[in-house]
Amino acid sequence: MYKYGFQNYFEADFTAFYPEVMTSGHWINVYLNFEFSKDTILPADLIDPSALVVFDLDGEVQDFIVHDEGVDSDYKFTDNEKKKMLNFITQQKLI
Repeated sequence: MYKYGFQNYFEADFTAFYPEVMTSGHWINVYLNFEFSKDTILPADLIDPSALVVFDLDGEVQDFIVHDEGVDSDYKFTDNEKKKMLNFITQQKLI
């Protein structure tokens, strides 16, 4: 993850995902809480990160949003983190 302006960059090592899937109108929202490896050190301004992955009804990814304490944050996911989440969602057939 990294903060806007490419500040506080780190690569999160997810060890577990806890999904919740909700359909709302034309969107499928996958909320992911996760656990990190002991080697993942969060920046001081990132308290309780989670993810919202938004899909359209055809199953195409529209956005990956970093939440902190349940609301949008100034952080973004790296391409590698997005790939790990998408692989989990696909393997678990959540979409």
